[in-house]
Amino acid sequence: MSRRNEFSNVISGIFIVLGMHIIATVILGVIAYIELIIAAQYNIRFFQTIFVVYFFGIGITQLVYIIPVLLRLKRQGKFALMKGVIIGAIFTALLNGGCWIWFISLTS
Repeated sequence: MSRRNEFSNVISGIFIVLGMHIIATVILGVIAYIELIIAAQYNIRFFQTIFVVYFFGIGITQLVYIIPVLLRLKRQGKFALMKGVIIGAIFTALLNGGCWIWFISLTS
């Protein structure tokens, strides 16, 4: 495989992760919105905390859909694409950790 082709596959892997994050965020946002509506009907404040966890918890939630993609790419022998997915997942985890630190510093 040429160096240029491998680089483009790595970049493609990063964009695959970005797409999966967008889909996961939309799904989790809909679930959180439904929970907030239900919580408002029954006057429950606990669910507001869950709403925040849905959006800041994408770093942990990504394990649910990143690991199967990595296993499938490994089985198919697409190692450059697999590298991109791993890089995208690591960026997400680091950014997620930064968001949590920022959020906790605001609330304390």
